[in-house]
Amino acid sequence: MNVRFIDTSIMLNLLGVPKHCQEEARIKAEWKQVLENRETLIMPIATIIETGNHIAHIEKGDVRRTITLKFQEYLQRTAKSEAPWELYGAGLDSEEIRYLADHLAEYTKSNIGIGDMTIIYAYQKYIEERPAIGTVMIWSTDHHLAAHRADNVSMTRRRKR
Repeated sequence: MNVRFIDTSIMLNLLGVPKHCQEEARIKAEWKQVLENRETLIMPIATIIETGNHIAHIEKGDVRRTITLKFQEYLQRTAKSEAPWELYGAGLDSEEIRYLADHLAEYTKSNIGIGDMTIIYAYQKYIEERPAIGTVMIWSTDHHLAAHRADNVSMTRRRKR
């Protein structure tokens, strides 16, 4: 089984957000293959927030409106559990906030922001919580996120935070 955490860069390409969709054709072709393969897709809350922020900054109002309506549909389908992905990591508890606070300096030194940190954290947590799930990855056009891939994940091979 393959599990993909959807990064903002993927969602921006799927939606065709101007200035953020340089790999739109490739991502859409891969998206089609992912759906055909029935891979498990995970939508981190950070991806939703960051995507919404990028959409809000689209300069042309008609383009912004068109993409907003498409994203709105994605969100409504997510809320109804009708989207091809599942929402994961929707809330942060005090332990998770402490983790982010404790590692913030180390991540920002590498130019990794809090949104990406929460995606990485959710990815690591998912691996720890799911026994024998196969391949888990962060699907991203950003190299620092795409590097997060674990093959043959099982209870005997857990990553530590």
